[in-house]
Amino acid sequence: MPIAFNPNTGLVYANTWNVQRIQKLAPSNPQALGTISTGVVARNPIFKPGDVVGAFVALNPVTGEKKWEAPLTDAPSAAGMLATDGGLVFTGKLTGEFLALDADTGKTLWQFKVSSSVNSTAITYTHKGQQYVSIASGLGGAVAPRFVQDKVPSGGSLWTFALMAE
Repeated sequence: MPIAFNPNTGLVYANTWNVQRIQKLAPSNPQALGTISTGVVARNPIFKPGDVVGAFVALNPVTGEKKWEAPLTDAPSAAGMLATDGGLVFTGKLTGEFLALDADTGKTLWQFKVSSSVNSTAITYTHKGQQYVSIASGLGGAVAPRFVQDKVPSGGSLWTFALMAE
């Protein structure tokens, strides 16, 4: 997942996983048209409710020191990180929450439940002096269907939010 760097804080913001990978090389059968094949057969890990399976973290890229960590339970995240000049870090969860974290503490300042999984990276832009942040949601990619296919709707959509100055 894409990481973000904020030159104001000097920190890198990343989405980490603590998920075992259970894999073996696939048999040398030719790939059928329209199917996904990586040459590896994988088995989904099994989690108990409440298991920590990853975290959103802020790291000093020079020293490796971890400034904060926000644990993720029950499902990892496949969303990238977006750091803003205003001290926010935007990211999301496979279960559909789009989040704004405090860049200094990792505390969730705001969240919104979108219509499906969040496994993309948000973008920010300005139009007529107003800053916006947009995020795509949907049950796409290889990760979301493996972990939350039975928990979120599959439909895709684009969500846009205006950022308000304090």
